[in-house]
Amino acid sequence: MDKIKLQLYTKADCPLCDEAKECLESIAAQFPIQIEEIDITANLGLFIKYKELIPVLELEGKQLFVHRIHVKSLKRKLIWQRWRRWFIDKG
Repeated sequence: MDKIKLQLYTKADCPLCDEAKECLESIAAQFPIQIEEIDITANLGLFIKYKELIPVLELEGKQLFVHRIHVKSLKRKLIWQRWRRWFIDKG
């Protein structure tokens, strides 16, 4: 099964972003995830959109978490995503 692709909007010198990265690293040991880290300072539009919200975690273009990642909730969402993909692949 393909890895679940997550996008993490972040920037340097952001303690909450560092916390989010650590959280995702620990979850990556349990779930097949691929994390695309997006630096909002590289794009003015992203900076304006996310500057007060980071870190922001998205799955398939939908925001899952803003500011903090809730581990139990993220695990439930990843389990749901795996089942959803399995069901679609089998259908």
